[in-house]
Amino acid sequence: MNLRCSQLLKMGYFALLALLLSACVSQKENKNLTRYQHQVIEQLVRETDSSYRVQIGIMAATFWLDNHDGQLGKKLTLLQQSYTQRNKVDVAVQQGTNKIIRVTKSE
Repeated sequence: MNLRCSQLLKMGYFALLALLLSACVSQKENKNLTRYQHQVIEQLVRETDSSYRVQIGIMAATFWLDNHDGQLGKKLTLLQQSYTQRNKVDVAVQQGTNKIIRVTKSE
């Protein structure tokens, strides 16, 4: 009985450690991002073959979308739907560069 209790305690420590590690990793990833939730795209202009200028809502700032991460097609589709059909999207922008990192549908 004492051996089983010891094993459960070790498993509990490992689970707690895994939870703490995953929380730290997600905070580091999100630290340099500014999030704009429930926004409609007001302007979407192609600059080059792999770069777009994007205006989110009524903000005066310009944001950039490029194909460096290979996700251009998915992000561009969501942005175009927001621009033409007025669908709301959530956009994560890298601080300091105004580069669009993530685009998802608003819930």
